[in-house]
Order: sequence, then C-alpha cells, then structure tokens
Amino acid sequence: MEKYAVIDIGSNSVRLVVYESLKRAPYVVFNEKILCGLGRGVSENGLMMEKSMDWAIDTLKRFSLLMDKMDILDHRVVATSAVREAKNGPDFVRRVQKECGLEISVISGAEEAKLSAYGVLCALPRANGIVGDLGGGSLELAHVKDGDVHHKTSLPIGPLKFQDVEKAKTAQKEIDQALGENSWLDSLKGQNFYAVGGSWRALAKIHMAENDYYLNNVHHYTIPLEDALDLSKRLAGKLPVELNKYRYCISSRRLKVLPKSALILHRVLKILKPKRLVISGYGLREGMLFEKMSVEERQQDPLLAACYDLAARNGRFSEHGKRLKKWIDPLFEGEDFEKTRLRLAVSFLSDVGWRGHPEYRADKVLYEILQSRLLGVTHRGAAFMGLALYVCYGGYLGEHHTAKIETLVRPGDIGYAERVGLALRLAQRISGGTKKGLKSAELEISGDQLLMHMAEQDQALANDVVLERLAKLAKKFGLKEDVRIN
Repeated sequence: MEKYAVIDIGSNSVRLVVYESLKRAPYVVFNEKILCGLGRGVSENGLMMEKSMDWAIDTLKRFSLLMDKMDILDHRVVATSAVREAKNGPDFVRRVQKECGLEISVISGAEEAKLSAYGVLCALPRANGIVGDLGGGSLELAHVKDGDVHHKTSLPIGPLKFQDVEKAKTAQKEIDQALGENSWLDSLKGQNFYAVGGSWRALAKIHMAENDYYLNNVHHYTIPLEDALDLSKRLAGKLPVELNKYRYCISSRRLKVLPKSALILHRVLKILKPKRLVISGYGLREGMLFEKMSVEERQQDPLLAACYDLAARNGRFSEHGKRLKKWIDPLFEGEDFEKTRLRLAVSFLSDVGWRGHPEYRADKVLYEILQSRLLGVTHRGAAFMGLALYVCYGGYLGEHHTAKIETLVRPGDIGYAERVGLALRLAQRISGGTKKGLKSAELEISGDQLLMHMAEQDQALANDVVLERLAKLAKKFGLKEDVRIN
C-alpha cells in the first residue's frame, strides 16, 4: 500500500502526519508536531519572526528527509493563516522550496474552511451543522450537511491576535463584528457546532476533568450548550497563570492562549446558539486525506471499514463478520439502523482478541475498543461495542471495572450489549470460525422458545459448552431454549 503524507504549516505548529494508505479509515503510521510559533509576529507587525521561520525551516528539512527515508511519493504541504497573511510569507515559501525541496500550497481561508469541514465529515459522515476550526491566527467556519460542505468563510479572530494588552480590550467587539458580517450563519442557529483545533480540544479536556468523565478521548465528546457557555465564560476570564493546575493534561504553550480561545468560543456559542458543542479530533489534515480519496472510498462507512481492517489484521476469520451478524439476525428483528450497524461492527471484531491470554481477552478487547481511534461512532456507541465484546469473551457486566464504562451508555444499551455478546459467543463456539460450521445450525424465536435447529449429521457440535451458552442466551431474552434436530 502506498503511504500518503500531509505537512501542515500553521500559526502555532508545523506537523507531519503519514497515513498508511488512502483507505477510508487509514492508520496513522507517523505523527510529529513542532511548535514554531510562525503566527506570533504576524499578529503584532504583519511579519513572521526570523527565529520562528528558521525553526520552521529546520523542522521542514527534517520532515522532508523523513518522507524520503519512508519512500513516500505522494504528499501535500499546505500553509495556512500565518504564511497567508504575513508580508514575508512569499519569501518564506521560496526559502522552503530552496532549502527543503518542498512545494508549499498557501491555501486561502475559504479553502482552509472547506478542508477542515472535510476532516469532520471524514470522521463524522452524518455531521449536520457548523464546523469551526480555530487556529492561532484565524477562525474558519463552514456549513456541513448531507455529506458535503456548503457555506464557508475565514475570520481573522485567532487567539494570537488578542494576546497584546491593548488588543485584548477590543477582542469581544471584534469577534462579534466578524461573526455578524456573515449573514448565512443566521439561518443555521440551533444546529450542532463542531469544534476543531487544539485550543478547543483543551477546553473539552478541562470539562472532562471537572466532570470526572471516564474516557480521555476528546473526539466526538459532546457538551450541552449551557455547560459549554459556562465553561468558556469562566476560562475566558482567567489569567494563564490561574490555569496552571491543568498542566498535567494541557501544555504550557496551550494554556497561554486558552483564555482568548475560550472567549472566541463563548461569543460563537452566544451568537449561533447551537444545539450542542461537539468536539472533533479531526480537521484540516484529515480533510486533505478525505479530498484525495476516490468517491467510492468517501462513501464507505468509516466505522465498518475500520472494523473490517482490524479484523483482517488481528482476527483469524475476517470475512466471518458478516456471516456472524446474519446468523444472529433472527434474534434482533425490528432493531433500528444504528443498532444494526453497531452489531455488524461488533461482529467484525468478535475474533480480534483471540491472541490474548484466555484470562485477559475480555479486558483486552474492551479497553482496545474504548482507547482506539475509531471513526463514525459516538462515545456511547464505542462503549456499547466494548461491552458487547467483553461479554463475547466471557466477561460479566455490572462488575466493578465495567461500572464506569456503563455510565457512557443508556440503561437499555446494557441488556442489548449482553444479548449481542452472548449471541456471538454462541456463534463462535459452534462454528469454530468457519462458514460450514455456521451452516450446521440456525436460530429461531418461536413463541416463548429460542430454538437452535441442527442437521442430524452435525448434532455432535452441540456439546455441553454450546448447550450452556445457548441456555444463557435464551435466559437473557426471557425464553426457554431447545435444540431441534432436522
């Protein structure tokens, strides 16, 4: 598979991300960020500082060499707000070309907004609302709906602009004025707001800490509007030194701009009044990847694509997932689209823990799912998948180490996860992971019974362990079990 690399030259940092391929849910094989602060001087006098440019040049030399060592032929280098707005931006681009051998594309604000929105759609294909990507020097806004990007704009209201004491005094007025000049925002009030950018992810980390949230993955973390307004208002009024208590989870450089980032978010939320704040861990770089994909790749479900790839890497029978889901279908008639989708994802992953020690397989699959970077799934959905797989590998819900995880789902999800997990546990045992094994039996709910029909020549497959698992499954459905020999 041919790797694809992206270099993002931003106002705060320069980053190289290398993706394994252009698949719908590709793996990141390398990710490095260097804080160069190119935008610091631009906000003060319109020029990038020599020290920052030299640092960026050295970083880009390293990145260019790394791509050569990795045999990367396909890549894209983009520069955003700082290089775009700086008077010495063209000189910097020429230096990079001469000293690093890299061709830089200095993208417009509208292009940056589109790519950031593409990044959100890459991870959340059903996103509907406004995407806001806050960099050091600008805020990009775009409207996403039905899998595409519509209105888009770039506003010169990044936190670096308001770090100066005098400029800080007029910050709120400038932010409100910039937002008010885009009339298309008025018709989109009350929809979701998808927040992109490291500063806004830092705000989400603080909200997680204050609420003792179980996961530390900020992607797809949602905050109710009132909570988001309260948090952003509180942090906007703080001095950076007052935020030092969060240094355990947020870098000191990020803390310096956090109050102004919080102020921008607060004004955005006040004016747009979104339904909720949704944090996206994906933005510009993933947007470039998404734009590069074929139409067919884009239209794939990223969750199912990722789960299938995981099964192919770590499972024994990657093609078995669809067959498993179909085999247990009779138990789940009438379920909605999202449950069917998650059940297929769990079916794909039902064999990925086999390499682990039998005593720890349940824990292994549970925490790998919760800590993975799966796309196209909410925290609730990921928790459901993890709990279902935990049961599939012999775990019992309600134990002390699953109690916090169960808080991520709704009460009805827990019983559903148990039923899916027990059904797959039975299917894996009776089939031995083979297509022929699954064909030896069929499930049916008839009245108050859960029936397992078997061919006469295959009835020896239904040993004591299989019968015990059938009984547990039937009990979870409130049914009696029976085996019928055809």
